[in-house]
Amino acid sequence: MGVWRGRGFTLVELLVAVTLIGVLSAIALPTYREYIRRAQRVDAQKSLVELAQFLERYHTSRGTYLGASLPFDTAPREGGVARYRLGFAEPPQASSYRLQAAPLDTMAEDACGVLTLASSGLRGAAAERCW
Repeated sequence: MGVWRGRGFTLVELLVAVTLIGVLSAIALPTYREYIRRAQRVDAQKSLVELAQFLERYHTSRGTYLGASLPFDTAPREGGVARYRLGFAEPPQASSYRLQAAPLDTMAEDACGVLTLASSGLRGAAAERCW
């Protein structure tokens, strides 16, 4: 009976490979999640700017923001799962408004919290890096 020589991996080689995969996953997964959150935040910011442009056109034609209603109330606008609820932070005044994007679903864990945009152009968030 001859000596059997298997052509597989040793236990040490397998453990090294599993360890490398674990380390790479520990680095890559949080980075990927933050990238997705940032993209969804940018979509909400874009929606707030679109709503502000809508309100400026409304003000130009009527001379007031009173009575304005928003054409859409979630971000993203088209399809998909709503990640932000859009609306007025408080009822609009005759000469001013403040819009907000409140995080929903998985974005509720985002450190930026509620994003705001005022008629004066002032932007707000829980952290400075968010806008």
